[in-house]
Amino acid sequence: MRQYKSLFIDLDDTLYDFSGASRESFKETYELLRYERYFDSFEQYMALYEPYNLELWRIYGEGKITKEELNKRRYSYPLECVGVNDQQLADTFCREALSRIPTKNKLMPGAIELLEYLAPKYRLFILSNGFKELQSHKMRTAGILHYFEKLILSDDIGVNKPNPQLYEYALRESGSKLDESLMIGDMFDTDIAGAANIGMDQLYYNPKGKSGHTFKPTYEAAHLLDIKDII
Repeated sequence: MRQYKSLFIDLDDTLYDFSGASRESFKETYELLRYERYFDSFEQYMALYEPYNLELWRIYGEGKITKEELNKRRYSYPLECVGVNDQQLADTFCREALSRIPTKNKLMPGAIELLEYLAPKYRLFILSNGFKELQSHKMRTAGILHYFEKLILSDDIGVNKPNPQLYEYALRESGSKLDESLMIGDMFDTDIAGAANIGMDQLYYNPKGKSGHTFKPTYEAAHLLDIKDII
């Protein structure tokens, strides 16, 4: 195993429970804006939103749409599916939901214990496709901002993981060497594939046991605390 000095760690659904925080925030916004007028249930809304949101994030990661297009389309789509064409309402949902998410103190199981273990041993950096206006707020609320030297975000240079330019930028900004760096993340096609594409070792956090990937990552862990036994 290489002797790592710099760890680049994804934030959402790796350390921060973004899925849980989003769902809670969406439900609050759904009730605030009285979306029961249009949907049979909150579950129906989420069943429409979630798969479309994942597809939009995929093409956003490829640089095919802007952040503004991503937000416009993902919040208007569920309304359109039930015959409501109201962009102002969709934009209001977007603002309300995104303002609530970073107020949620939600972490993935084992996140604090892992960071306590890693912080004395390595230089720690966040490497995320998340929006600049949300990431530091979420980390501050969750009490983990102080563990990291720097947040390196796709918003900084306008390209997203898995684009190699973002990883190269992260190395430059952190003063890290490629062969002394490790990427840790939960998204295979962005975090893991992106790091592999520039020759950076990767640790795939895979709590759901997803399979069928195109190559074997350097390391894999089902639980965050398993990482303590790997590095």
